[in-house]
Amino acid sequence: MNQDLFDWILLLARWLHITVAVTWIGTSIFFMWLDRSFEKNPDSKNAGHVGEVWMVHGGGFYHVEKLLMGPTKVPERLHWFKWESYWTWMSGMFLIVLIFYTGDGTFLLDEMVSKITYWQGVGISLFTIFGSWFFYDSVWENQFIRSKPIVGHILTMVWLVGMSYFLCHTLSGRAAYIHIGGMMGTWMTANVFMRIIPRQVLMVEASKKGEPVNQDWGKNAKNRSTHNTYLTLPVIFIMLSNHFPNTYGHEYNWLILLLISAGGAAIREYFVVRLQNPKRSMTAAVVGIALIAGVIVFSQPDTGTTTVVDTHIHEPEQSAAMPVEVKVEEVKPSASTNSKTFDVKGLVTFDGTPPRGKKLNLPAGCQRPGEGEVYSNEVIVNDGKVENVLVRVIKGQEGKDPGAVPTSEVELDQKGCMYHPRVAAARVGQKVTFINSDPIFHNVRSVTKENQKFNMAMPKKNQRETKVFTKPEIFLQAKCSVHPWMGAYVAIMDHPFYDVTDAKGEFTLPKLPVGHYTIEAWHEVFGTTTQEIDVTDKGVPSLALKFK
Repeated sequence: MNQDLFDWILLLARWLHITVAVTWIGTSIFFMWLDRSFEKNPDSKNAGHVGEVWMVHGGGFYHVEKLLMGPTKVPERLHWFKWESYWTWMSGMFLIVLIFYTGDGTFLLDEMVSKITYWQGVGISLFTIFGSWFFYDSVWENQFIRSKPIVGHILTMVWLVGMSYFLCHTLSGRAAYIHIGGMMGTWMTANVFMRIIPRQVLMVEASKKGEPVNQDWGKNAKNRSTHNTYLTLPVIFIMLSNHFPNTYGHEYNWLILLLISAGGAAIREYFVVRLQNPKRSMTAAVVGIALIAGVIVFSQPDTGTTTVVDTHIHEPEQSAAMPVEVKVEEVKPSASTNSKTFDVKGLVTFDGTPPRGKKLNLPAGCQRPGEGEVYSNEVIVNDGKVENVLVRVIKGQEGKDPGAVPTSEVELDQKGCMYHPRVAAARVGQKVTFINSDPIFHNVRSVTKENQKFNMAMPKKNQRETKVFTKPEIFLQAKCSVHPWMGAYVAIMDHPFYDVTDAKGEFTLPKLPVGHYTIEAWHEVFGTTTQEIDVTDKGVPSLALKFK
């Protein structure tokens, strides 16, 4: 399908989904407000009178009275609030299929999170949405749980925690969040479709026939409706969070999801009980605000001393870079250092048929005119020559003069929704610049054990963000959480004897002094291979490194 047409379908589906969701959530909140606002009228002559409320809106008064079924004659015309829920679920499921199940799971999977296959990912996703309902429903239909609802709340929370942790360690961050939202949304809609409406139908039919109405049906329907109202704010948060990769793209995304959801439910508690129990409602509000504030503080980047990072933004019209000052530990050369150095050149090849990357279904903003099918770029082999291989000295460089840190910047460009290059290397203390050359939103999230973590938004085309790292690391990974197939590896080196192979598979280890060395070639798919070399006064022959 034409990508522009596909994007229009997505846009219209989102429009429908948000419209019907607002309608459904609005009616849910309104009826919860009605139930807690009714005041009993002692003068009412209506059988089954529970209470009434007067409202003013649109230049008139509205008088709403609640009457229990059974004593009350069934009106000829009844309005049922159900299609708002059904259309919200159907449009949401349609969006999940379009976004996550097309394009071989382009947005569903993230190979830096797990190595599951497309069909495994789809199976997990569908179980999350549909299978979880049977667990939830079996819990709350159990007679023991009905008498001890606290047990049901505990079991439901354990399930929610377990599924959140599991999905965030299995699917892409965006997919994990949306599928937890889909799980909650399915609970809510299935409550309406399978429990609330059917039981209200039974009550209405009994009233029509003049038979006694089982009020337990009404209590159960009301209980499920109450569940729904506490799930509304967490679901709304999940819908909005997909625009904020600092949530689903965080290292502890599962914990952020749970804490924000708990905070939203607590704030909903404030509104539900504030008239009947002001003290309890205020406690809930404080807890909810504290949880959300705690997440904001918790999610901030580490400000420890392990890494010094400087960030600045270049707009296209700016020509001068802001100065970056870092402290880099000086490596002193040993007394035996030989002043004679040689550039060691070589070639990395692959023997066999290289694996093909995953076919990607890119958004329109990622595609270039005339571009055909696009595949992920973990493996690039041109006529047997391997690109994006880090070649470095891993033994023998000790005590050698590292020289000055280069003043040039190492650039990683997000272009066509791919990182170029896929693999890069920089010296400790050298500037590493991330660029967004696309007209769409990207973010850069680091996966690192040694250097300071960061997660920065890059919404502008031609935006540049520069970082400086002061701890060696193999590797610091850069990810775009918005587009989970996008990733890059950055080697932070404490010596200059390294290079990354170009499109011809060639590399140069610069100014290597005379000595014995161990050379390692690393590729993210093919693994590593090593070779021993001796650099003599006559230099060293070209190296040939091969993956199979």
